[in-house]
Amino acid sequence: TNISFSVLYSIQVLLMVGTVWFFAIYWRRSTHRDLGLTYYSFIKTMWYSFLALLVILGINFVYVFIVTNFLKIAPPENKIAELLINKSVSSIILLVVVSLIAPICEEIFFRGFIFQAFKKKWGVFAGLFISSFLFSAAHLELYNFMPLFAIGWVLAYIFQKTKSLFPVIFLHAVYNLLMILLLLSQLKEIAI
Repeated sequence: TNISFSVLYSIQVLLMVGTVWFFAIYWRRSTHRDLGLTYYSFIKTMWYSFLALLVILGINFVYVFIVTNFLKIAPPENKIAELLINKSVSSIILLVVVSLIAPICEEIFFRGFIFQAFKKKWGVFAGLFISSFLFSAAHLELYNFMPLFAIGWVLAYIFQKTKSLFPVIFLHAVYNLLMILLLLSQLKEIAI
């Protein structure tokens, strides 16, 4: 139901934001600037997002093509589609969570906190790799592990270049919104 989905997702958000607050803000005395919450040009944000979306969609297409045509592995059932089909969550709540709340919380946690911590300790490459690996693993989707890893890498790379979370939050939100709208349109076609 909407309530159980909302409660479970709220717990996940509280864990991510709480971890960042405790370790970065409370314990380390980090500022919002340290986490990447700084202004960045809107025009450049749009440009980076457009280019990155092309890269991410290209990676997804190539991955799915190789896995389905050469490795003959069919994609598993989409967990979000199952939630919608079973009416476990409304499309409005899903849209808000996937295209607004998730990008903000995940970018603060994975890029602003995790990437920054490992970059500071072991360098940019380690930060890129570890934050992307954890981002992908946190989604609990074995089939999509590599595309999610690539998306995490692109997001961390853009964050490293811009020093601002706003371009990556925007990109993450646009990507998630496109994916959820595509899913909703596919489900609508199936229902007809």
